[in-house]
Amino acid sequence: MLEVPPGGRAVHELAAVITELAVLGPFSALSNGDAEANNVLLHASGAADARLIDFEYAGYTHALTDPVYLYVPGPAWLTVGDPTTTGLADQYRRALACGIPEAEDDQRYGFGLAAACVSWALVRLQRCALLDARSPGDHSRLQLIATLEAAAHTAETHRALPHLAAWIHRIATVLRRRWPDADQDFSDTARFPPCQARQ
Repeated sequence: MLEVPPGGRAVHELAAVITELAVLGPFSALSNGDAEANNVLLHASGAADARLIDFEYAGYTHALTDPVYLYVPGPAWLTVGDPTTTGLADQYRRALACGIPEAEDDQRYGFGLAAACVSWALVRLQRCALLDARSPGDHSRLQLIATLEAAAHTAETHRALPHLAAWIHRIATVLRRRWPDADQDFSDTARFPPCQARQ
């Protein structure tokens, strides 16, 4: 539809992503399967006591699929800010390394995280035809572009999947041209209506 085919190197990296997420190895972990921010309940007092909810997709999966929502906007645009500057990324990684020592390996961790983020973005990209039919200004268009760019940025930050990241950037550029209403700066997602506090 977008006429942005992946090059051979991107296809090779995509095969590596599929293998990484399918052959769990040491990163096999029990997950609720939907670790998005709105599926964590916190006590009203602010106590450090959290509860996961929503277990319909629970099972053993790649441990680095859970922190995707820290880096890439989810369907509800929920975000906790930049996990690197807030320290949340390091906290998550340290906690994960307690049970999975391989998480301390920068290359393995970075590749696994980039693979999970890219995979999520490509799953969301499947909605492109549906969003194309929506009226200009639809927030889902903004979200799809933000998702693609955040996934590519995560891969670049971790020096992983350079050809897939470049391909995803090309797709986002085509979508920005196709949807001029969604050609916006996503550096501060809190300013978009779906992210603003509701009254």
